[in-house]
Amino acid sequence: MKSNRLSFLAVFSSFLLCSMLLTGCSGEKNKEEHYQKAMSYLQEHKDKEAIIELRNAIQIDPKYAQARYQLGLLHLKNGDASQAFDELQRAATLDPQNLDARIKTAEFYMLGQKKDEARSEIEKVLKQAPDNKDALALLANLDLIDGKADSALAAIDKAIVVSAKEDRLYLIKGRILSSKGQFAEAEQAFNKALELDGKKIINFTSLTSFYVERKEFDKARATLDKMAAALPDSPQPYLQMASIDLLENNVDKAEQHLQQALKIDPKNSKLKAAAADFYVKKGSPDQAEQMYKEAIASADKPEEFEAQLANFYFDCGKRDQAKELLEKVLKANDKNATATLVKAKFLLLDGKNQDALDVVTNLIRNYPKWGELYFVKGVAHGNLKDMKLAKEALLEAVRLSPGFAKAHSMLALLALQGGEFDTAKKEASTSLKINPRDFQAAMTLAKAVLFSKEFDSAEKMFTELNTKVPDNVEVLGSLGLAYMGLRQEAKAKQAFDKVMALQPDNVNAFAFLLQIAQKQGTKQEELIKMAEAQLAKAPKSGGLHLLLANLHLQANQPDKALELYKKVQELEPNNPQSYAMSAMIFARQGKTDQAIAGFKDLLAKQPKSLGAYMGLGSLYEQSGKGDLAKEAYTKALAIKPDFAPAANNLAWMITEDKDPDLGEALRLAMIAKQQQPDDVHIIDTLGWVHYKRGSFSLARNEFTQAVQKQDNMPVLRYHLALALYGEGKKQEAIKEMEKTLAQQPFKEKDEAEATLKKWRSE
Repeated sequence: MKSNRLSFLAVFSSFLLCSMLLTGCSGEKNKEEHYQKAMSYLQEHKDKEAIIELRNAIQIDPKYAQARYQLGLLHLKNGDASQAFDELQRAATLDPQNLDARIKTAEFYMLGQKKDEARSEIEKVLKQAPDNKDALALLANLDLIDGKADSALAAIDKAIVVSAKEDRLYLIKGRILSSKGQFAEAEQAFNKALELDGKKIINFTSLTSFYVERKEFDKARATLDKMAAALPDSPQPYLQMASIDLLENNVDKAEQHLQQALKIDPKNSKLKAAAADFYVKKGSPDQAEQMYKEAIASADKPEEFEAQLANFYFDCGKRDQAKELLEKVLKANDKNATATLVKAKFLLLDGKNQDALDVVTNLIRNYPKWGELYFVKGVAHGNLKDMKLAKEALLEAVRLSPGFAKAHSMLALLALQGGEFDTAKKEASTSLKINPRDFQAAMTLAKAVLFSKEFDSAEKMFTELNTKVPDNVEVLGSLGLAYMGLRQEAKAKQAFDKVMALQPDNVNAFAFLLQIAQKQGTKQEELIKMAEAQLAKAPKSGGLHLLLANLHLQANQPDKALELYKKVQELEPNNPQSYAMSAMIFARQGKTDQAIAGFKDLLAKQPKSLGAYMGLGSLYEQSGKGDLAKEAYTKALAIKPDFAPAANNLAWMITEDKDPDLGEALRLAMIAKQQQPDDVHIIDTLGWVHYKRGSFSLARNEFTQAVQKQDNMPVLRYHLALALYGEGKKQEAIKEMEKTLAQQPFKEKDEAEATLKKWRSE
């Protein structure tokens, strides 16, 4: 029985082994059959069938590197970048000898701005094949991006030695030489590429772009004329000519060239969309809309052009039509980039700035050279009050799209808000050259001129704007300011009166009317009557209530002012000024608890109000609540670490502690001095910290500065005397103390007299 059992096992094992071998052989055979079928389909241009066969091969053998490589190339050909990258990267990992897979993987990394990963892949290729021209070309591009022009040039020259007749290598060399400022050599390189292949569009457009960047428009046009002759069936030369026409603000000629392009290729949807974009810039929205619709009608895949039309509708203010088209496009393809951009714009419109920022940031990863994305990013940052990042994004927008009027206009506005009036003028002027109908740019330019105190020019500009857009309160108000600058109060009053007639609650215009009346000698009670009369026309205006309250306060009528500030708090609960003013009045009246409550109310509305924390700190100090005062100043510094008033007060309080941390006091006092070096109180605090630390010469230097700046303040001279005595300069100290006591009375006078008596008796 035993022998029979062994015999059965042997037979079974042999059968199992054969089955495994047959299965393995069969699988290997099947994957090759699928692969070969795919290659046959490729020759027949049947991409979909080829993809299916390659996937079948990979399903049998997931490590089939060659099948993954071919599948990656097919995805790349069909515009599916994500799947192409996945397959090519996997192919490169499975087959390190497949240098093309590595190079294409590196290209993807570079496009995704993953420069370190791209460089790593290139280095692996060059380690195996130091003369690989594709890897060298990619390395040159990467070095150029990193600003390493010399090493980029060395790499591309090495590639050219390997393949001296490859035109694309000379295009790269031209860009590198141009970045180095070697323009003659760059021009030669671009011309060499064109000489090697005079039928390739990119060779013409690269040379044209080089000339345009150099503002050599005649040479650019000559190149495009050659392109038109060499490529009579291409609309590209005429599109490029239209772009140059627009740069020179020759709209009519641009339209002629655009029509020539459309005549050559009348069914080209992309060309129709470009024409629509032109009509947008020209200010012909009806023609633009018609061209977008024609692009949609002639397109095999209309979603992209529908998305562009949705974007157009949004920018034109036709939000309902934009939303309807947007939903249609996203339903068909939720990854459509233009539709996603429009989605981000709707998020901005709804005040969801961070969400909009997240959307465009993700888009930028895939489309790093799309200027409008950076514009939306800039708007989002601006709405979030991050002006530095807003400016950076907008600068990138105009770098990528120099003719982007809205980006120039917003840069001008940011510069105006930042007090950079020359920059505001420059950017606004650029925007108006591109789009003369840009009202916001015109306003920004005029305001920059006004704030530069060029009142004559500003008056002319606002007068012209007023004829174009009559009854615009912003224009009229600015015109009033220009008249104020020219000291033409009667005309200024006329402009501000018109603003108030159009907008009865306009606080700024009314404040200037009060200022003019006050300058003309109107008494306080009459100013109050003026404010009351205006408030009757706009009884729900918190701003007018605030103005009236301030007038009562100036008239020494604090109770009436408090009543009005309370009304402001009802009308505009988030307005911090009414809380601050109420607290100040209570403090003056000695109603410390009510003043503290007022500042706490302000902090409930404005948690980062430095003024509220300073007010609380001061009130707590006066009330002898030192710990609470320190806490208030510390919270102010948590919001703004270099806030000089809080740093100064906290430094002084620490110095006066029973067991002071003089190191921390010195740090704070130096922060305050760095921020406000001419403030005598801050100089005195720093000197007092040095004095307490026993650094008498340093203290004397600070106190001397303070006395020189304000010699009628006795406490400063008193401190100087103490420092001189600490240095051992007794007679100088006595003289300073005598001068101190000869001045007006001061809080430390008794101490000073006792100290002087002691010094004299020593």
